[in-house]
Amino acid sequence: MQVFTKKENESGFTLLEVLVVLAITSLISVVLIQGFSLILGARNSVQNKIVGLEQVVLKQNIFLEPLRGILPDYPNRPNIFQGGPQSVRGLTIRPLQSRVGTPTGFSMTMDYDSGRDETELVYQESGFSPQTLGRWKGAKGTFRYRDQTGTWLEAWPPNPDVPQTPWLIQLDMGVGFPSSLVVSLNGPHQRILRLEDLPFRDNTQP
Repeated sequence: MQVFTKKENESGFTLLEVLVVLAITSLISVVLIQGFSLILGARNSVQNKIVGLEQVVLKQNIFLEPLRGILPDYPNRPNIFQGGPQSVRGLTIRPLQSRVGTPTGFSMTMDYDSGRDETELVYQESGFSPQTLGRWKGAKGTFRYRDQTGTWLEAWPPNPDVPQTPWLIQLDMGVGFPSSLVVSLNGPHQRILRLEDLPFRDNTQP
């Protein structure tokens, strides 16, 4: 009869080998967790920067949208463009409250509150209450105007011989990022003359 006996050199795991494997596994887990933490931290940082950039872009668009749509008005109309150091008023087809594309009278004014030491950018459309678009610390803030070439001016029109609206408008807040915004007016800068606007028109007609 054949008898089977257990071999003395049969392979198996010793307690020391198990402990070594557990130690190596723990080290690998720690390295992976730290790596994932770094990746998640970088991801959150990038997301926060993207959100911050989106907010900056949104704020810029809110400030600049009515200025982009500025159009000249007809003579003797109430919305002839006028630009000063702290205010702009005129006609826009990109209003913030009325329907876009509808010529709408508007104004933008920088009002300084000495009690809070803040400057507010106040926007108002015809038929609506004033709205504060933004505020910043200090009394800094000005509008500037420029034609196709030349220097920035503190008022527009500088004289009666120039077109009714400028080519560029700068909103300089003096603080924050960005501290200065520039918008281009791509529409017409002078209204086409009507018959009633001509000097030889028939004044007897109503």
